[in-house]
Amino acid sequence: MKKETISFKETGYFSKKFLDFIDNESLSYYPNEKNILNVIKNFNFSKVNRELLSKELEFQYKSLVTSSIVNDNIKSIMSDNTFTVTTGHQLNIFTGPMYVIYKIVSVIKLSRMLSEKYPKYKFVPIYWMASEDHDFDEIKSFYSSGKTYSWDIESKGPVGNLNTEALKNIFDEDISIPDFFREAYSSSSSLSEAVKKYMNHLFGEYGLITIDPNSKNLKKSISDIIVDDVVNNTIEKVEKSSEKTSDVYVRKINFFFQGSDFRERIDKTNKYNILSTNLSFTEKEIKDKIGSSPELFSPNVITRCLYQQRILPNICYIGGPAEIVYWESFKKFFEYYDIPYPVLVPRDFVLLITTKIQKLINKLKLSLTDLFIDKNKIENKVLGIEKYESKNFKKEIDDINKILYNISEKFETEDPTMKPHVLATAKKMENRLLQIEKRFINKHKKNNDKLINQILDLYSFIKPDNSIQERKENFMSFYDLNFIDNLLENLDPLDLQFKILKK
Repeated sequence: MKKETISFKETGYFSKKFLDFIDNESLSYYPNEKNILNVIKNFNFSKVNRELLSKELEFQYKSLVTSSIVNDNIKSIMSDNTFTVTTGHQLNIFTGPMYVIYKIVSVIKLSRMLSEKYPKYKFVPIYWMASEDHDFDEIKSFYSSGKTYSWDIESKGPVGNLNTEALKNIFDEDISIPDFFREAYSSSSSLSEAVKKYMNHLFGEYGLITIDPNSKNLKKSISDIIVDDVVNNTIEKVEKSSEKTSDVYVRKINFFFQGSDFRERIDKTNKYNILSTNLSFTEKEIKDKIGSSPELFSPNVITRCLYQQRILPNICYIGGPAEIVYWESFKKFFEYYDIPYPVLVPRDFVLLITTKIQKLINKLKLSLTDLFIDKNKIENKVLGIEKYESKNFKKEIDDINKILYNISEKFETEDPTMKPHVLATAKKMENRLLQIEKRFINKHKKNNDKLINQILDLYSFIKPDNSIQERKENFMSFYDLNFIDNLLENLDPLDLQFKILKK
């Protein structure tokens, strides 16, 4: 692959909050090696927590055949010099959009880079499965080569509990699915198990550890936070006392109550009621439930971040632009609970270009920045509509505006009340000419239908279904045995630019 880059700002894809983060190198959690080393220097992670994490990972991996590097990484958790680099995501079927792969490659690449440069430490890449999330609509489909494939079932509870047998309708579709997906889904009793299997197949040789946080033993370590949030509503109180508003809505209670087939909010009135169920608890009962069965309490986006940093020796969190923004706004909660706050690292952002598409880009004489503008502007550039006077009405509109402006000036001394009327006439004429120009341009495009169709082919590739490629297309559209290695060679999450990779 050949790599080129463009600034985040030039793409037009990113929010002002994210771009402000990228521009603010003074932040203590800004993504650079200096800040990473500073987090390590001040990091405090007890031996008890390391033992808990190590045992849990051994338990979660006991039924999997893993690489030696994964085994070594799990064992290394016991060492005070081992730290994790983490990303997390929902359990999208067949990995979902491309950016999920980029997130995971980013944690592997950063872990590798840091381990090579600072050999006295060991850095372990972690994929945090959002197995408790109950938003099935967000994970039930994927898009590949122009078609959407959907899991045709209904679900209300944690998606990690879903039985994967019903995915057989997708395997019956006319699509080339790698065998490791078939093996993972057909041999698993739950979606969580299947995801762990295919992630192990794809990334096990690179040392990636997949962790399922839906664990009784792990949640015991945050039982104090669960009680403090559910009973004392402390997180909401911290939010209200803070000058900076969080980027997500902070509720009175920021944990769900879950069963095998439901995950519902907890509403506090005279009792603690589990919405959409008949369950309710007194304060003593709910405290007892937290103590005996913490696995029934599922964190929301805020408490999930606290949970992650409580149970992992994690020095970097790698996430997408929205994640970076909300992690920033949560810093006050980490300070309140004295939980280590990680360096925030944007995942790698990528546009993949095939040889065929690159030839088309060259033929159309488009630049890198042109790949990030809308289709209409690409058409106008390729056809020279903005460049050549013969293909637009700019000169005519300017001439008419000048004439009418000169006429308005003549009224300045004779009858100033007429000047606004003349200028209003100029504006009306301009609008009418712009309408006529639009018809003229559309006719010009129709007469150049071959070029327009080529532009449509290009646009459909870089923005499938009018979305950004990495947020829509599934990696199966590009997958081959060298795909992950090629990404690892070219990506670098500390290089804060958008990458264009040409196959």
